[in-house]
Amino acid sequence: MAYNLWKEDIAPALPAALAIEYFHNFSLMHDDIMDEAPLRRGKESVHTLFGNNSAILSGDAMLIQCFDLLLEAGRENNLGAQLCALMSKAALEICEGQQLDMDFEKLDSPTDIEYLEMIRQKTACLLGASMQMGALLAGATESDANLLYQFGEKMGLGFQIQDDYLDVFGDEKLTGKQKGGDILRGKKNFLYVTAFSQLKAGEREDFIEAYAMASRNQDTTEIYSIYEKLKIQEYTLGLQSKYLNEAMAELHKIDSVDVSQITALAEMLSLRNY
Repeated sequence: MAYNLWKEDIAPALPAALAIEYFHNFSLMHDDIMDEAPLRRGKESVHTLFGNNSAILSGDAMLIQCFDLLLEAGRENNLGAQLCALMSKAALEICEGQQLDMDFEKLDSPTDIEYLEMIRQKTACLLGASMQMGALLAGATESDANLLYQFGEKMGLGFQIQDDYLDVFGDEKLTGKQKGGDILRGKKNFLYVTAFSQLKAGEREDFIEAYAMASRNQDTTEIYSIYEKLKIQEYTLGLQSKYLNEAMAELHKIDSVDVSQITALAEMLSLRNY
């Protein structure tokens, strides 16, 4: 879509778009292994169906294919090296973000700033990089490509906050995931971090114990009660809306092209319930 802002024929951008899709699915496949997640998009995850070893190797193969496709996409305009460099930067940030995510499991709670930096690395930078690469392939200026990166990164932050929200409050028939899956696995998502930060010092130990108990007993009732009392649902949706507004501000700095399609995408992502 970023490429399409400048060029009508999107065929030259398809190898790069496919590269991003390969990378994204590689990361999800390995993420499911680390999270021991039984479902992905409403179906059994790859490691559940075929075992961890096959899932790891399949993910590795998709990562390799990603860089082959980027070289193919950039061959005509000699952008292959630049595209691979952008992808390598994003890939390393994603690995760092995933490590932070796992490290946070050993803490009572990260700060909200630490958590937002983790999701920026783990999720948001890939959306930003994909839009930046599309713009460069279309011949956009470095300045406009960078604005699209900033737009994509802000959208990615909002997207992941929304993802955490849907894990807790979404309809599992629509999300294709187990409702409250993060709570049941003891995973500290954005809602957990926000609740922890809002509780008084004397209340935090009780919250930590209740969260651990929910995982052990597979009963989320008390955690939902705490979230309701603290108005975590409203706060989370408010922050997601804030990032959408910031993303739109970056997007509308690009005055050389019609950005209405990208605007519609951002609005759709912000309102998704799956």
